[in-house]
Amino acid sequence: MARLVEEAPQTTGQVKLADIVRDEAYGSSQIGPFDFCPKLGFREYWYPAIWAKEVGSKPIKRTLFGEEIAFFHKKDGGVAALADWCPHRGARFSRGFCEFPGTVTCPYHGYTFDETGQCVAGLVESDDSPLAPKLRARSYPTAEWGGIVFIWPGITTPVPLEEDLPHEFSDPTLTGRRFTRVKNWEANWTEPVNQGIDTHGLYLHRGVSIWRLTHKRMLFFRKAAIQTGPVKVVKESENSVNVRFGAVKYGQSTYKNVGKWPRHTWWRILPQKKGAGGGTREVSDPVKEWATHDHNLEMPSKVRIPTGTHVHLRWGVPVNEMNTIMWTFNIFKKPKGIFHAAYQYIYYYMWRKPAAVVSINEKEDLVVFSGGRLNYELPQKLGIADTGVIYFRRHLAKASRDFQRLGGAFGCYKQQPDPEKVAQWTKGRK
Repeated sequence: MARLVEEAPQTTGQVKLADIVRDEAYGSSQIGPFDFCPKLGFREYWYPAIWAKEVGSKPIKRTLFGEEIAFFHKKDGGVAALADWCPHRGARFSRGFCEFPGTVTCPYHGYTFDETGQCVAGLVESDDSPLAPKLRARSYPTAEWGGIVFIWPGITTPVPLEEDLPHEFSDPTLTGRRFTRVKNWEANWTEPVNQGIDTHGLYLHRGVSIWRLTHKRMLFFRKAAIQTGPVKVVKESENSVNVRFGAVKYGQSTYKNVGKWPRHTWWRILPQKKGAGGGTREVSDPVKEWATHDHNLEMPSKVRIPTGTHVHLRWGVPVNEMNTIMWTFNIFKKPKGIFHAAYQYIYYYMWRKPAAVVSINEKEDLVVFSGGRLNYELPQKLGIADTGVIYFRRHLAKASRDFQRLGGAFGCYKQQPDPEKVAQWTKGRK
């Protein structure tokens, strides 16, 4: 997996992409959410699909990328994935049975398919079925890490799984996926990515809650950030970008057309604490620099949110045009002992999960854009606070593996895959 690069930022000729995005933002960019980003996600990547422990003695169905997929056990104990519809008469594999190791049998007529999707027996037809060799279901490459089954929904050859896993998963000093929450978000997959790198927090997350009132830094009682200035791109690579708030302003400001905002700040009586409330914290402590301190987006749909104490990583998996399975990982340093481990568990389950993962992400963020509360089809205009969103929608999308391998992405508006390239990757497949 490519790491973030500071020394050699991505360029077009001699012009940094960051500079192009900055100029586009000042011009009120009209880049739309699906101009280059497909509605059902980029396909040529690995995604987390299902917990391995959920796959039992019978096949189980999941809807991902707008497709219904049946998961069952391979001969070697791993997990296979086939399109859920039997090519004989269209019955569901997920309602069938695993009669033999490494196979799934259609519940309607007993045609049996192996983990590659090839029909290997027609149970009620004959011992040597003439139809079986002609039946084939689509199979999806799968791999497993940390109890999670990953799936490759694309048509090109999968890269090694490690190339698409977050680098924190393989860092020996970290805990990997120790704290994980999986939840359906009623929203198109692009919006959780957009809001992970935008500036909504300065307005949306200002309300009163028990978690803000009891925060150890007493942030609710200090001057809060109200403006960011132009959002800056501070790191670039071929598959990721880091953005940082610009000239953050705290307290209260006067707007010539409407007056002062916030209108009331009498309760913010404590002195301003450096880095408080701005969404990105500048740190000088090298011990803490392992955590993410900028809003980060990594393709295809991973966002890292600043915390200062650990890595808060969200990885969205498209279900259909209006639903996303959100895998949220909170990754801490490996505990120094049993008491440190106990502290991490207590901190996560008693504070971090209810205060941030649930209260902020699900009860404040998601509420704004869930269901039909966000109109994806209206023309949008993005400005200097949307630098990260512009960068994602245009530059990272066009640098994606889908564009590199196929010349475009299935389901985006402005650049569908090149039919000749698609044919090259699918040549010879049944």
